[in-house]
Amino acid sequence: MDYLTNVKILLEIDELDIEKDGLLNLFIFRAIDYTLDYCKINEIPTSLSSAIEEMAVFQYRQRGIENVQSESKGSLSESYFNEYSPSIINRLRSNRRVVIL
Repeated sequence: MDYLTNVKILLEIDELDIEKDGLLNLFIFRAIDYTLDYCKINEIPTSLSSAIEEMAVFQYRQRGIENVQSESKGSLSESYFNEYSPSIINRLRSNRRVVIL
């Protein structure tokens, strides 16, 4: 399976529904770019495929609440994450190359 199919499964979007494919692909490409840059690598190893998918899902779910940490409405309060989860960051760190200048 490819990234797009897996991201759709995680988001519970029907595989035949192509309405959001452009946006999902954008988030996938951003996750790949971030990973390549952060890990200082030239290609994505198989071990990071699920991290890429989780990053794309996170970005999709963050739409519209960028830079918002919390929101209150009466007695109801919601908090939002602004960064990738520690499990994603730990997987990226385990694949990070050290660059010696």
